[in-house]
Amino acid sequence: MELNPLQTRVAQLYQEGLFASIGTWEDAQLTHDALFLFLLQEAEGCPDLDVLESQVAVVSEHLQDFLDELASAIANAAEDSSDGNEF
Repeated sequence: MELNPLQTRVAQLYQEGLFASIGTWEDAQLTHDALFLFLLQEAEGCPDLDVLESQVAVVSEHLQDFLDELASAIANAAEDSSDGNEF
């Protein structure tokens, strides 16, 4: 897949961080790097980095909400199992 200019910039930013081994769509598919694939897909329809940033921020908030729910479910499951209940 050929990257558009914004996707190319996203790939550069991604490589500058902790993800230096990932730089192309093919790399991401081979390593199953869902985060990079997601970022490239989001960047595909964005006009600029500002719009991409706001879209990723919204997703980040949704992920945090999910993490909070997951932590609650784990805590409740641990509490239920200590009471002898299974979920």
